[in-house]
Amino acid sequence: MARTKNKRHKKDSEPLLENFMKKVAGKKGKNEYQINPKGEISMSDAITQIIEPYTDDAPDFRSMQNLVTYACAAWNISVSTDDEQNAVNALFSKLPIRKKNREETLALLHTLIERKRKLFPDVTRKIVDFKVTDRGDDFHIAVASTLPKEN
Repeated sequence: MARTKNKRHKKDSEPLLENFMKKVAGKKGKNEYQINPKGEISMSDAITQIIEPYTDDAPDFRSMQNLVTYACAAWNISVSTDDEQNAVNALFSKLPIRKKNREETLALLHTLIERKRKLFPDVTRKIVDFKVTDRGDDFHIAVASTLPKEN
């Protein structure tokens, strides 16, 4: 479980995490993902660290939801094969958005990808779901990922 740096009061996030885990288990199946595997970095904390320089630009729920969406997409792109990355780039280039917005979004995605690679170069789990919850004075970020690969 992770909170953005704008937190003012500590609130119990266990009920949020439990509800999120139940939701993901219902969608994905119990053995395909894990919320906080022992001995591994919390993916919620990892995403929070990746977006940290941008959280002041995301003061409301919608902008925070978008920022976390981009961070999760960037994470998954960074751990994907070259073919998967090329497919994402091709798809993104066809989205019906203004060129300036597309360029800004691509720049943000590339920056987030580089932050992931710099901060967590050895973490290759993929994100399968996430949830941002507005708790009034801060945001709670919950992330579910695939299981770590066995060596």
